Amino acid sequence: MKTIKILFICMIASIFAYAQENVPPHMMGDVEVMPPKFTAVKYTADDANSLKNYIAQRFANQTESEQVREGTQVVQFVVNTDGTVSNIHTVNSVSPTIDNLITGILEETDYMWKPGQNNGVPVAMEKEIAIQIKVGPTSTSADRRDFTEIAKGHFSKGAEKLFVDGKTKKAVRYFESAIRYKPYDQATLYMLTICELDRGNSQKAQAYIDRFKKQGGNLDILEENLAQKVKSMEAYDELSQLFANN
Repeated sequence: MKTIKILFICMIASIFAYAQENVPPHMMGDVEVMPPKFTAVKYTADDANSLKNYIAQRFANQTESEQVREGTQVVQFVVNTDGTVSNIHTVNSVSPTIDNLITGILEETDYMWKPGQNNGVPVAMEKEIAIQIKVGPTSTSADRRDFTEIAKGHFSKGAEKLFVDGKTKKAVRYFESAIRYKPYDQATLYMLTICELDRGNSQKAQAYIDRFKKQGGNLDILEENLAQKVKSMEAYDELSQLFANN
């Protein structure tokens, strides 16, 4: 039987700016922002009750290893002033099964949050969590799964299909596999944008641009590395316009 490992790689909260989980209050001028905190019980702060443990336990209880696909699931949601959650949205999907499972688990956490604060006043805040799901024959082998190297392999194959073979559709499959493992990789988000524009999917391309910019993506650096090949594609002009309009 395969072993499943659940790892949190980041937790983010936002209100005008981002503040990481378990850090001191975030100061912005005269505004003090405290991100929401998961308590596992109604409004009782206890560091032992972590969202990581809560999700991992329920994930293990509700899935069979044969149903689990490997990758990094990224989910956004809003923690409201009464400690409920809403607007749960999958940013990076590992699989529809994982989407439904994580969404269901988060829906169970109503009233288990101490809401975020703005100058001491409870406010609704957006949170983003990223969860690595690793699968292997044993716990040790699952831990050793290197998502960075796996993603690099998919990225290289995607670049070959795109630039050497000129097969955009196949390139997208490899780039999508790469982003499933490393959802914050700027180069992969950029290449997916190029591919989707080349295929005429401007809505998908815009979604990747939004993610790229949210990560602070530096378009100039990527163009220095990819300029000649990227600019030879018909989608480049449209890509430049989309970036210019945002």
